[in-house]
Amino acid sequence: MLLALACASPLARGAQQDAIVVGQAPAQVQQLVLRAMQRLAPAGEAHRRYHMTLPFGAPLFPPDTDLALSPTPELARWLQLPADARRHDVLIVPDADYYWDAGGAPFSCQFIVHLQEQGAGRTRLTVLQVRPTELHGKKLDLLGRTGPGFYLDIRPAAPAPQASADLLALLAAALVHPLPASPSSPTPH
Repeated sequence: MLLALACASPLARGAQQDAIVVGQAPAQVQQLVLRAMQRLAPAGEAHRRYHMTLPFGAPLFPPDTDLALSPTPELARWLQLPADARRHDVLIVPDADYYWDAGGAPFSCQFIVHLQEQGAGRTRLTVLQVRPTELHGKKLDLLGRTGPGFYLDIRPAAPAPQASADLLALLAAALVHPLPASPSSPTPH
């Protein structure tokens, strides 16, 4: 009976913890993700963490050459995909100075939500982390960009599984209860 309920649901947990499967086509899921991120409360923590959302191909979506500068293994595999396989993907960017607790030092990264068609009107969502960094306080730098002084000590970091899990949970909740279309919502590509 539980299996029947899981299969009847528009959203089912993927085989891996880093993915969810939605009972809609990738173009529809992309629009739902964009609208869900637009509707985050402006004063809330989630709005700072997921501040800007861009569809693949948008002018501010970083080119592959920029993303390839410091790829994780997952991002390197994503960069190997043809553009057509990424056309419904979404980039989510935090505020420039925003770091959050992801199970260690204050953490920040950008996310790519990869939408992969699964057939029968289903889409698999996976989350990739782009440029993960940790904040380790401040450090004295005699040759800093504006002269001697204390500067933020921002270091490259390994992807934080908790950061991806938090975003997937937010998206799962938004996609189980899709938001109605608004006149200002972007149109599908």
